[in-house]
Amino acid sequence: MLVRYIIRKISLGMRVALKIAYDGRTFYGHQRQPDRRTVEGECITALRSAKIIRDPTEAFFRSASRTDRGVSAVGNVIAFDASLGPDAVLGAFNDRARDVWAWAAAAVPASFHPRHAVERWYRYVLLGDVVEPDLRAAARSFIGTHNFQAFCSEPVVAPLTVDSISVERNEDAIFIDVRARSFRRGMVRRMIAGMLSVANGDATLSELEDALTGGPHDFGSVSPLPLILMDVRYEIPFRVGLKPKVAEDLDRRLTDVSLRLAHLEFVRRAAGATLGR
Repeated sequence: MLVRYIIRKISLGMRVALKIAYDGRTFYGHQRQPDRRTVEGECITALRSAKIIRDPTEAFFRSASRTDRGVSAVGNVIAFDASLGPDAVLGAFNDRARDVWAWAAAAVPASFHPRHAVERWYRYVLLGDVVEPDLRAAARSFIGTHNFQAFCSEPVVAPLTVDSISVERNEDAIFIDVRARSFRRGMVRRMIAGMLSVANGDATLSELEDALTGGPHDFGSVSPLPLILMDVRYEIPFRVGLKPKVAEDLDRRLTDVSLRLAHLEFVRRAAGATLGR
């Protein structure tokens, strides 16, 4: 790290962090993969095209969270050594990136690594009927420090801490918000599966609590599509800046989604009328 810091000082560059949003359905996951379109790959392509970085290794390109395939983000964070300042990087990135939007930027210390966050916030959007009191009781079981091995796809060597979980109804949806300093791969989706198992009567609250002490339980995993990384927080202020062109692109996409939803609703109503519903 010290050698990299000295080299960067000599080159007169600076380290920049961007908060980025993306629809996980359009990528084959976040982490770079050969011959696959990924979030990291798209970010690096845009930064190279803008001549902000030459090589991701030399620029010490890093991501805060490597979201799974299908998981979307509102506030994931990438960081890299840049040839331009934060505001210029933000504009140049958005001019070139496809399906990834940077909406805030910060100049950060040379030693900044985005994985070292104060808090990560995930939201799962649940549609359909569920017994809410049981769902909330199951959610409360996860708060605190536990053995999360039953809820992780890889070995866990130490207890993990979940800071908070809230379950709130928002019209036809239920938002499950989970906050912690860090999560293991697949952990949030397995936690949601455990909560739903209790709420749907497929498991008991005692079984869920036993799993959190290292008991051999497998509650499966839920779909990644309703999971959103809402924010990754640091003790560093980010400056929000969204160019009109990016805002217009987002508005066009919102209009397209609204039209698609309206079309599907018309089809459902027509089919319901035909079937006498």
